[in-house]
Amino acid sequence: MTAVSGVGENIAALLAQELGALRSFVELLHQEQSVLVSGTSDGLVALATGKSQAALELGRLAAARDDALARIHFPPGRAGMDAWIITDSGSPSSREWDELLALAAEARALNEANGKLIGVHLQHNQRALSALSAAVGQTATYGPDGQSMSGVGGRSFGSV
Repeated sequence: MTAVSGVGENIAALLAQELGALRSFVELLHQEQSVLVSGTSDGLVALATGKSQAALELGRLAAARDDALARIHFPPGRAGMDAWIITDSGSPSSREWDELLALAAEARALNEANGKLIGVHLQHNQRALSALSAAVGQTATYGPDGQSMSGVGGRSFGSV
């Protein structure tokens, strides 16, 4: 086995690992979306932690793949993988790379949709807080740090 073919086998192994990690990440995004659609926040913290860990692992695997590509004089990222796939034609890596690209697009779309759902929940919560504040007659005031303050000493503005 030559050094180049050894690196190629390493790239193929890294690609398989990355594909598995991305499948897990997409599953977490689907779970997050289910929780967001249900209107409860149960489990969101655990999902966010899992997503962060999965994203770190995906970054580590992509960096390792880029390093392996560099060792055989290919550019990093998609351009390098596309070029390497051409030289490694007929291997399962081509199908895995196509699947990885499709899953990455799905992950981006899910993450964007989940972000919009979070935005809707945030707006709802802000409206509810505003309504509650108005119901108890609190005037919105801000402290020196720019954060809103409630109950400014129990006196109304302009009273002596």
